[in-house]
Amino acid sequence: ELEDACASWGFGSVEGHFNASTFGNPCNRFHWASFHGRLPKKKLTGKFSRLLQHGGTFEDRMEKYLMKMNILKAREVPVSFTDGNLKITGRIDFLVSHINLGLTILELKTINSKGYRALKGKPKEEHVFQVQMYLESRNLNTGLIAYENKDDQDIQTFRVKRDKDYWAEQVQRGHAIIAMDSPPEKCTSKYPRYCDCQRANWD
Repeated sequence: ELEDACASWGFGSVEGHFNASTFGNPCNRFHWASFHGRLPKKKLTGKFSRLLQHGGTFEDRMEKYLMKMNILKAREVPVSFTDGNLKITGRIDFLVSHINLGLTILELKTINSKGYRALKGKPKEEHVFQVQMYLESRNLNTGLIAYENKDDQDIQTFRVKRDKDYWAEQVQRGHAIIAMDSPPEKCTSKYPRYCDCQRANWD
């Protein structure tokens, strides 16, 4: 009964746009389904729901720290990027006034010990995309990604500089997906078994 009480529903896809938090997925089959509204809401187990809530508590704690440092400018800032029929939406965790960097995006992630060790001095590619989209939409130059180890609360922070060449490639990719008459036949995710393209409605 407790597991049922903790369970929740994740968001489905909304036709006509991509989401910044998922566009870093290398699977274009997934993104085609997302753009065409083929992803139904996902039932989240009680355990997974609690893991997501852990990320929320990290944000709540970080907000208190940032306020104490007197550098917090805004939290949960909705943003969007549009280029023709390409639209990407997202939400910035925090905007902060950095003593050296000026107005800066701060994105928070929670991760287990195995994933934390696997970072090996650089952020995950899907999170780099997310921050690059935020930088482009807000016309800022620098973002920070902070990973908290869920097991011991250790934190690693990485700086992401705005990269216009990288962003141009991602915009081109988005337009290429939109132009497809039908979805790619194969999943190109690193772990196809767990890719959300598997739950798409292909009927």
